[in-house]
Amino acid sequence: MADLLIRDARIVRFGPLGPPARPVPVGEPVDLLIRRGRVAAVGRGLDPGGARILQAEGAHAIPGLWDAHAHLDLEAARAARLDLSPAAGPEDVLVRVRAAAEAVAAGSAPYASVQGFGFRLSQWPRTPTVGELDEVSGGVPVVLVSGDVHSGWLNTAALRILGLRGVTGPMSEEPWFAALNRLDRIPGTAAMRRLGYRRVMAAMRERGVCGVVDMARQTAPGEWPLRAGQGDVPLPRIRAAVYGDQWEEWSRAGMRTGAALPGSPRDEGGEPLLVQGPLKIIADGSMGTMTAHLRDPYPAALGRPPGREHGVASIGREELTDLMRQAAAAGFETAVHAIGDAAVEDAVAAFEASGARGRIEHAQLLPSGSRVERSLLARIARAGVEVSVQPAHLLDDWSAVGRIWPGASPRCYAFADMVSAGIGLHLGSDAPVAPLDPWLAMAVAVSRRMPDGAVWSPGQRMTAEQALAASVDGQGPVGAGSRGDIVLVDRDPVHGPEGDLPDGAAGWLRATRVLATVVAGRDTVLS
Repeated sequence: MADLLIRDARIVRFGPLGPPARPVPVGEPVDLLIRRGRVAAVGRGLDPGGARILQAEGAHAIPGLWDAHAHLDLEAARAARLDLSPAAGPEDVLVRVRAAAEAVAAGSAPYASVQGFGFRLSQWPRTPTVGELDEVSGGVPVVLVSGDVHSGWLNTAALRILGLRGVTGPMSEEPWFAALNRLDRIPGTAAMRRLGYRRVMAAMRERGVCGVVDMARQTAPGEWPLRAGQGDVPLPRIRAAVYGDQWEEWSRAGMRTGAALPGSPRDEGGEPLLVQGPLKIIADGSMGTMTAHLRDPYPAALGRPPGREHGVASIGREELTDLMRQAAAAGFETAVHAIGDAAVEDAVAAFEASGARGRIEHAQLLPSGSRVERSLLARIARAGVEVSVQPAHLLDDWSAVGRIWPGASPRCYAFADMVSAGIGLHLGSDAPVAPLDPWLAMAVAVSRRMPDGAVWSPGQRMTAEQALAASVDGQGPVGAGSRGDIVLVDRDPVHGPEGDLPDGAAGWLRATRVLATVVAGRDTVLS
């Protein structure tokens, strides 16, 4: 039985996502009765009626947190891969690969391949080659995934396993994504991911994450329920994406956005925990690989190859519109990856023309000119399109934007402008690109303070109240009828003692400690 009575919890009050509001103080402790996966009653001295009892002892209650965009398969495998994020150039990586390859050859490594994650080509002084990896790895397969996941550096042994020829350097965008989808052919990949799922789900509970929109590619609609059996950690809620070459097959199998995945467990109210998510469409590349689709060309000094001076448009506007229209008719919402300003414009136009529902993912760069920006944001709001953003990307992009997108910093990650325009904003991580940590995402959105101490476009900071509202999947404060997904924390994360000072609020958020995470009445007590 999943019925649960939470005794003596203080409900954190916050308004819907919008302009800053007057703080509402937390009230006296109350009891929260969860029956059949929902909050059935709120009040003092409630009768448990046979429900299990969790003593909150005055802890603060917020709705379950969500990560609006993550790749859980890559996040699950990340822990077993070499951390290449500190690498200042190819030489740093080659030293680590040589040592790891020697361990594989000697039989002292846990896997029969060398894999790494986190390098960033945009921050390196030169582009490396396949030959360099071959020199330090011999016949041991090597797969290195970039920090933004939009490129990969492989040696000849790995390329041969994947059936690839003629590759001389890092791969990017569509050719790389096709290879990424076949990485299970590389020895050790599946084992890395399998062992990592339990760790990922446990870490999510520790941070109060009750749900994730998972952008990982599935091989079949029932794949996620099989993943769910990888450990004894209670499941979060999952909305699993489907990709453009799959959705018609999914549709013929009876799937649509919101439908239960075959084999999904259900809560006591009959609601599935694992459901079909949106159709994921990639409209352009990334800033880190200098492939985001821009209105203006990249600086000539960056040496963009012919045809890529403006980045990569992975799909044309007309094709995008047609695909979204067809998918909408079949019951699928759409999530459009659009990072550059030209890609964002294409995505907005496609939503308007197709009548599809869904989100723009990332929207890192808005078109230049205040009138143009305001007009585009107003169009997004009118179309009912939401935007999924990843604040912690600022920490990775801050040192490269000025060189790759010169003069564009004021229109990067324009969170406050989106909120002011009435756009539904959702925070996420894009894990493993950034940590799957909503407290980090909220803190960065509130402070926008970079590693060098500077504040990136302070006018685009969100308030703590807005950041929380953008992290709970559209839920309001805990109340009768709300989901039985509740997080108990040691403080009111919205109204800290340091007032409205952004840095003070960010520090308060980062210091918040999760005491218990409840999904549909099933609790995990952490402290």
